[in-house]
Parts: sequence; structure tokens; C-alpha cells
Amino acid sequence: MGRDHRHFPPLTAAELAEIYDRNPLPVVLRLLWEIHRLRSTISRANQIRLTIGKRVGTANTPAGMWERFEQDLDAEPCLTDPLTARQKGLLHEGEPQGRLRRRRRNGD
Repeated sequence: MGRDHRHFPPLTAAELAEIYDRNPLPVVLRLLWEIHRLRSTISRANQIRLTIGKRVGTANTPAGMWERFEQDLDAEPCLTDPLTARQKGLLHEGEPQGRLRRRRRNGD
């Protein structure tokens, strides 16, 4: 069950934010929330990996499965991405005026 070479490389948080900035549509926002949910699952899997440890994980999984699990987690940018300006709650430079007004109106 190797990696499918037809997949695009994983997107970073900054790349996801840029996609929304270029396409601030409800459907894009919905997709980004789904991506957020999946990234949270990856983060929890990484926490489990760190709790179990390599020795226990390798001893209790079929040959090669633990190593592949670790390789897949290590390749996920959501575990190492720096926070985006949006995640930090900062305004983006050049933020559209409409969004800036909405943020002010909503207390953001």
C-alpha cells in the first residue's frame, strides 16, 4: 500500500490560508473546516505515537506498519507548520477592506 504518486504534496497552513484569501466562498470555508478536522486527527495520532514510543509501537504492530505510520506522520506539514497570521489573530498585510470592516464589526 505505497504512496500514490498521483497525489499532490500536502498543503501548509499558509497555503491553505492563501487559497481562502483568493476564494473566500462558503464552500471553500467548509472544505477548510474539514481539512482542519482531518489535521486535528493527524495531530492526535502524533500524540499517540509520542506516548506509545517507537519500541512499544514496533513491537505491537505488524512488520513495517509502524515505520510506515511514522513516515506518514513525519511527512505531514501540519505537525511542523508555524502558525499563520490568521491563526495568531493578526491582520494580514493588504487585507481587503471588507474583511477588515467585518473583523472590526465582529470584535476580531
